[in-house]
Amino acid sequence: MATFSSKTFNSALYQSFRPGYNPNLFKMIYNYHAQHNGVFDTAVDVGTGTGQVAIVLAEKFRQVHGVDASATMLEAAVKKPNIEYHCSKGEDLSALPSSSVDVLTVAQAMHWFDHPKFFSEVKRVLKPRGTFAAVGYSFVIFEDHPRATKRIQDLGNEPDQLGTCWDWGRLILDNQYKSIEVPMKNVERHYFPDNKGGLPQVMEGRVTMDHFRHYIKTWSSYKNYSEKYPERPDIVDATIDKIMEEEGLKNEDEVKITWPTVVILGENTA
Repeated sequence: MATFSSKTFNSALYQSFRPGYNPNLFKMIYNYHAQHNGVFDTAVDVGTGTGQVAIVLAEKFRQVHGVDASATMLEAAVKKPNIEYHCSKGEDLSALPSSSVDVLTVAQAMHWFDHPKFFSEVKRVLKPRGTFAAVGYSFVIFEDHPRATKRIQDLGNEPDQLGTCWDWGRLILDNQYKSIEVPMKNVERHYFPDNKGGLPQVMEGRVTMDHFRHYIKTWSSYKNYSEKYPERPDIVDATIDKIMEEEGLKNEDEVKITWPTVVILGENTA
């Protein structure tokens, strides 16, 4: 989490090029919540970053709170009248009263938290039968270019590339949060692409190769690598250029991409 919290992290790049979340994800969360608490009054998005999830929640809930440890990220967050942003760690939700939240989301951030402390706060702020929803996604897949997928996986994993430059929580994410115990009831874990239940994909899209290049540069490992080895050529540019050469792609060409994703849903027992 230290990299994203850094004052020098490019929050504008993050806001522009990080993938959005498919409407199917929010449909899953809302359907689950409707079967339990069922009230759509107040939501909080923890680790909100630049507010990608908060702005969608704001279309459904009367009041939304976005919480993030990075003031730099929050400065770039999208503003809406019914969203209030708070600068604090995910384990500190003291800005929110106890039993005040109907739905609490955490997207692509839970791997950075102290989980016992985090869930203690989650259970405190959620109303009885309130909904907890966590989302995490790992290395991107090119649907039509398997060699490109392999190059991106190598870029992220190999020690002579970005493999040693991730912050510590990355391994938890790559394991799709299977090591995290969720102290809720009626817990559901959904893995995508979903080959059993037939659920629609929740993280997919079509982007130009130029857009994809900028997305990879939002990785925390890229920032860490660039600061550690400022004299080296840009490692992301080298990888993307190689992919385009191998696949016969240009900057303006679109590619279909998906992200292996886990969605965890749970009902508060408090």
